[in-house]
Parts: sequence; structure tokens; C-alpha cells
Amino acid sequence: MLPSMFSNIATRLFRRRWWFVLVSIVGLCMLIVSMIYAPGNARLLAGIIVGPLIFLPWALLCTCMWFHPAQGNLQPGSRYIGKLPPMLQSALRWYASLFLIVFVLAGLVICPLILMTMG
Repeated sequence: MLPSMFSNIATRLFRRRWWFVLVSIVGLCMLIVSMIYAPGNARLLAGIIVGPLIFLPWALLCTCMWFHPAQGNLQPGSRYIGKLPPMLQSALRWYASLFLIVFVLAGLVICPLILMTMG
């Protein structure tokens, strides 16, 4: 169920994958600049604001690259995963699905909460 949901998302967003890369790079550059030039607690605020700009597009990029039905790296027709037994392929897709859910929760909820408690 989860891998098929991610496949549907990847199908809709695959053509925008390079935008996700661009947004993540811009977010990372903004974070680096704010860490260098921002005073004191403004760094924490920058991390709270910019963190999701890095995590969410990166998670969507991973979704597109791993779960796209025709070009995904975790699909049965892929170069490396396609040679594994079907049970192992399914387990890898489930693991990747759960990883992406945890990654999104960590980037959008947990990291900002931790940064807020530090300030």
C-alpha cells in the first residue's frame, strides 16, 4: 500500500524533480549564509525556517527517483534492484517508504521543535 502511494506521487511529480533539487540547494545556501552572517539566536530561527525548505523537496526528489513506475531505482525493472528476488524488492520498497515518512516527519516537525527548545 505505501509503495503504491509513493509510486502515484512519483508519477505526478517526476517531471518537477529538478525543481526539487534546485529548491534544496537554494535552501542549503540560505542556511549556510544565515549560519555565517546571522547573529546569535537568529541562526536558530533561520534553521527553523529554512530546514523544511531543504527536507521536503529532498524527500520529494527521493520519492521521484526511487518510486517512479518506469524510471524508479526501486522498481522491478531497474538495473540493480530488478535482479533481486521479488520478496527482497518488496521489502526494500517498504523500507524506503517508511524511511521517507520518518525523514519528512524529522525535517518538518522534529528538527524545528528541537531547534525551538534550544533558543
